[in-house]
Amino acid sequence: MAENIHTLCSIELPAALDSLPGFADRVTKCAREAGFGGHKLSAMELALEEAIVNIIKYSSSSPDSVIIVTCGIDDRDAFYITIIDSGPPFDPLKRDTPDTRAGIDDRPVGGLGIFFIKEMTDGVTYTREAGKNILTIEMKR
Repeated sequence: MAENIHTLCSIELPAALDSLPGFADRVTKCAREAGFGGHKLSAMELALEEAIVNIIKYSSSSPDSVIIVTCGIDDRDAFYITIIDSGPPFDPLKRDTPDTRAGIDDRPVGGLGIFFIKEMTDGVTYTREAGKNILTIEMKR
């Protein structure tokens, strides 16, 4: 991940499924303004949706829980989506990679979301700082 990310936009909304369109609209607009489109933009939108749904699913159900999404670009023109929540610690990158060759009845429920994020993007990192989960997704041109 780049050290020098220049913030392009940020949005904070309640940690609820109703907020998903707001996050998607803001990130899509920001990515388009940064020159992304086509397949990369579609992959970015799907990765964002998977990450937000996972956070909502695993974060606290407190009515005042929020998710903050910040988009930025680095000196190499890589685009970053940083998703911050204050739910319980949850590192989705530590989940085992699902066996996609196994039959649907032989697979455990869940785990495909982060698999898709890893497959569709150019990098994903997770940190826990000041009581917050921070997931950063990187998309290169």
